[in-house]
Amino acid sequence: MSENNAEIQSAEQIQSAEAPKKRVRIGFVFLSIVPVAVIIGIQTITQIPFLVISAADLAANNTSLSPLEISEKLLTTFNEKYAMWAYLLYSVAALLVFGIWYFKGFVKNHPKVRLKEIFGVKSVFASIGMVIGLQFAITAAFVLAFRFLPKIMNDYVELMKSAGLMDNILVTILYAIILGPIVEELCIRGVCFGFLEKSGIKPALMILISGILFGVMHLNLVQGVYASILGFFLGFMRYKYRSIKLTIFIHILFNIMGTYGDTLMEKIIPNDGIKLILGGVALFVLVFATALVNSDKKAYKAAD
Repeated sequence: MSENNAEIQSAEQIQSAEAPKKRVRIGFVFLSIVPVAVIIGIQTITQIPFLVISAADLAANNTSLSPLEISEKLLTTFNEKYAMWAYLLYSVAALLVFGIWYFKGFVKNHPKVRLKEIFGVKSVFASIGMVIGLQFAITAAFVLAFRFLPKIMNDYVELMKSAGLMDNILVTILYAIILGPIVEELCIRGVCFGFLEKSGIKPALMILISGILFGVMHLNLVQGVYASILGFFLGFMRYKYRSIKLTIFIHILFNIMGTYGDTLMEKIIPNDGIKLILGGVALFVLVFATALVNSDKKAYKAAD
C-alpha cells in the first residue's frame, strides 16, 4: 500500500514539474500602456505643422482678435482646411511605427498564423454578427443617451462634425475605413495585447485591459465608452484566433457600418422605439456570435 502511495506521489510530482504555474510579470502590464501613449504622441506631433500653417493663415487675415477668438478661429481653420491632411499624415506615420514594432516584437520570431487557420464559415459569420449586433446596441444606447444626457451627446456630435472627416469622401475611405482600423489594431490588439500576453495574466484580464486602453486612446468620453465595448469583443476575437487579421476585418466592417450605416438606419428606421427594440435583439445576436466562436474548431480552446 505504501508503495502505491509513493508511486502516486511521484506521478503527481512529475506532472506538476511538467506543468509549472505560469508566473505573472506585472511589468509587461505597464508596458502595454506605452503604445497608447506613443500613438497619442504621434497624433499630436503630426498635427503641429498644420496648426502652425493655420496660425499663419489666421495672422494674415485677422489682425485684431482677442486671445479667446484666436483660439476658436485657429481650431476652426485647422478643422476646415488641414485636419484631413493631419489625419492622413498621422495614420501613415503610425502605420510605419506600429507595423515595424508589431512585426519585430510579436510576429517575426513567433509561429505564423495563416489565413486558413482563422477565416472560416463560423469565424466570418460570428464577425458579421458582432458588427451588426454592436451597431444596433450602440444605436439604442445613443437613443437613451440623447434622452438622459443631451448636453454630452450634442457636444460629441459637434466634435465629430468639426473634425472634418466626413467632408471628403476619399479621406473618409482612406482614414476612417482603411488606415484607421489597421493602425488601431496594430497598436491595441497587436503591440498592447502582445505585451499583455507576455505578462502571463488571465485571458479575461487581457481582454478587459486592452478594451479599456482602446477606449482611452480615443480621448473623448462618448467615443471612449463605445470603443471600449467594441474593444472587448475585438480582444476576445484576438485571443481566440491568435492574430489581428480577423480583428482588422471586423474593425473595418464596424467603421463602414458606423460611417454609412447610421445614415441609412435613420432613413429606414426613424422611430426611436424600434431602435430600442432592435438594441434588445442585438444582445441575443452578440451572445449567439460569441457562442459560434466558442464552438469553432479554428478558435483557441483554453482547456486544450
